[in-house]
Amino acid sequence: MRFGFLKCYLVIIIGVFQACDEPQKQATRSQQVEAKAQSFFETFAEREDWERLCSFYREDMQFQDITLQLQLDSLWKFKRFYNWDGEGDNFRKLTPDQDHLTLYSLVANDSVAVARGRVNPFYYYDQLVESEWGMEFTIWLYFDEELKIAKQIDWMEYDPVALQSVLDRVEKNGHEAIPDWLDLSR
Repeated sequence: MRFGFLKCYLVIIIGVFQACDEPQKQATRSQQVEAKAQSFFETFAEREDWERLCSFYREDMQFQDITLQLQLDSLWKFKRFYNWDGEGDNFRKLTPDQDHLTLYSLVANDSVAVARGRVNPFYYYDQLVESEWGMEFTIWLYFDEELKIAKQIDWMEYDPVALQSVLDRVEKNGHEAIPDWLDLSR
């Protein structure tokens, strides 16, 4: 009888420890997603290592820019859109040590990270891109089981010229049309 009670007691204790351990596993995954997202945004902010930035993504990643009304369904299309490696010296930070973006907040759970921040001023084709209206963003990153970005949704605050271009394109070609400036040919 005593052995049966002890055995039952041990089973209960083990069950309690296993139940207590489960939230820690969840928190660990959330911490991993947050750390991966933090590393992604640090790489993005440095804006120097294009291959490292691309290494965060799956090949079949989904990308959506809400403001530009743009949806892409692969890493190679995303690369064509961002085109960091094709810009050469056409993009320059104000100073070499300046971060390209500043994060205000980053929250994460076990599969999604959401960041809010601002793009810092920079030169593009020798034109200063700096605006009083904002250049703020919210970016949603959806991570797969290997901590690769499977989907990214950008909410970017673009200048009036870019917004007018979107409106003109949508009016002329519909909201699903790829912009003329985005060459998706191989």
